[in-house]
Amino acid sequence: MPSIIGLSSRMGAGKSTLARALSDAFGIPRISFGDYVRSVALQRGLPESRTALQELGESLVEEDAFSFTSSVLSTRWRNGAVVDGIRHLQVLRAIRDIVAPVPVFLVYVEVDEAIRRQRLAQRGMSPEDIDAADRHSTEQQVRETLRAAAALRVSGDADPTLAVRLVAEALQKRQAEG
Repeated sequence: MPSIIGLSSRMGAGKSTLARALSDAFGIPRISFGDYVRSVALQRGLPESRTALQELGESLVEEDAFSFTSSVLSTRWRNGAVVDGIRHLQVLRAIRDIVAPVPVFLVYVEVDEAIRRQRLAQRGMSPEDIDAADRHSTEQQVRETLRAAAALRVSGDADPTLAVRLVAEALQKRQAEG
């Protein structure tokens, strides 16, 4: 049976790297909320700054989380998918409603704080930019609510091969349990 593997994490934890590795390993599409929000920003002539993207994503969820999620997912999930960038509990709930009865398996990617900040600095974010982005309400939901909702937590510190194996094992166990 196909599954939806959802990924959530703080910025810079490695979820997009893991999403690509999972997509390749399982031969299923990668669907990215971040890519979708960036495309909407481009269509609306908005800057692609972290702040602008966070605010746009938040407004799309507040306007209609179900429609926003439906637009991101489209129909690409029918045979399973890796959904990268789940940042709101409302979106997780919408995914579950849209794809039912296909199971949704949420994975939270954790990373050492020094590594995360180094990765974000390599993307051009200053320490002040990182702190400001971390204070956004979306990041609060990711740090607490979605982390607690995850079926599995994996490390984004190193090569994603181990995390892919852990996800595969957890999915097999879940399917065996019915």
